[in-house]
Amino acid sequence: MTRNGFIVLMLVTVGAIMLGDAVAVRYTDEGIGRTLLVAAIAAGIVFPAALVAARFGLIKGTFDFSKLGAPRDGKGRDDRGGDHK
Repeated sequence: MTRNGFIVLMLVTVGAIMLGDAVAVRYTDEGIGRTLLVAAIAAGIVFPAALVAARFGLIKGTFDFSKLGAPRDGKGRDDRGGDHK
C-alpha cells in the first residue's frame, strides 16, 4: 500500500465511522447492537473504497496465507523481515 493510499483509506474509515455513529445513535439503543451497526456501515463504505483504491493502484500486491502462523523450522525472523541479532 502506498502512503497516499493509506492516508485516503484512513480518512475514508474515519468518515465512515462518523457516519455510522450518527446513524446508529438515531436508530439503535446503547450496546452491542449499536456497535454492530456502526461496524456494518463502516465495512459497507470502506470495502468498496478499498476496491477502488486497488483499481487506481494505491493498493498493490496479494495477501499470502502461507506466511501466517509460527514457522516450524525456526526461521521466522528471516522469512518475515524481523530484526537480525
